[in-house]
Amino acid sequence: GNKAGGHPKTAGIVQFALPPAGQGCTGARRLADGGASIPVTVSTRQSQVAALANVCIDGKGPFPFVIDTGAQGSVLAASLATRLGLPKIGQPVPIGGAGCTARAQISSLTTWNVAGLALKQQFVTYLKIPLFGGHGQPDGLLGSDVWSRFGAMRLDFARGSVTVPGPERPAPGPGTTIRRPSAAPVPAVLLRGRPAVVAPMTVTSQLGSTAISVKVRLGTHAPMDFTPDTGASQSAVDTGVARQTGLASANARVRQGTVCTVAAFPEVRTGPWSVAGHPLRPQVVGVTGLVRTTGVSGLVGADQMSRFGSVIFDYAGGRLVLGAG
Repeated sequence: GNKAGGHPKTAGIVQFALPPAGQGCTGARRLADGGASIPVTVSTRQSQVAALANVCIDGKGPFPFVIDTGAQGSVLAASLATRLGLPKIGQPVPIGGAGCTARAQISSLTTWNVAGLALKQQFVTYLKIPLFGGHGQPDGLLGSDVWSRFGAMRLDFARGSVTVPGPERPAPGPGTTIRRPSAAPVPAVLLRGRPAVVAPMTVTSQLGSTAISVKVRLGTHAPMDFTPDTGASQSAVDTGVARQTGLASANARVRQGTVCTVAAFPEVRTGPWSVAGHPLRPQVVGVTGLVRTTGVSGLVGADQMSRFGSVIFDYAGGRLVLGAG
């Protein structure tokens, strides 16, 4: 709690830069060894970080989407689904966000691309997302369901790009879980130097969704599952976890939008923390109910991952690579 008489400072909602609409859905470059690279707009506001790319659907757009590895499935703002006249498939389904649950409508996208990189036909969900779909706001989230189909993905915060090692592959079968890193190396096209951190990443595939987690240790407490979440502009820990590990209050609150709510989250200091034995830089993180709605103890957000310049999500190989040169 806050010290007696001390009022928590509340930071307001931040607006991130959108990719230039004038770029349309262009900029994808084929690489010599079969990979591809697309431009991404990275912006930092009050130490929060976001990465967005232009998406075109059925020849319309561009629509700005957040690169969101924490989203198990890709999500559209309801207003965009309405504008595009997307089909409704079945009944709404429950989805979980940071500290909230909501119901989303299933739909499908047939012809679509991100910055000119064609994406396969797939199911998506849409719902009213706070702070999405309005003027100057993103229109959706490109989740791990998309990125995992490429086997791996490099998000380069420093250079403003996403690189994939080759064409999309068939998604892993439903109920497939990768629990330990494979013997095969990280795709060479994604590495530009010696990585700062290589952490084992658990990858769980269901029909149309991919969930990822790494082991993070707060102080000397037992390691816990955190999602490496590029869609979280600020890292976060679960309310119960913050209490159990005795994280010190930062005497501040931050207003954050999630996929289903806007709330003022209290902030705490991580103190020493690490992933796979490698120290992360101590920082202030938001506190919200995560275990109940998402099943993880915390989120390693874009604010922390961007400190490494680049990050590789090796879905097929079960690895998170921080600082990939």
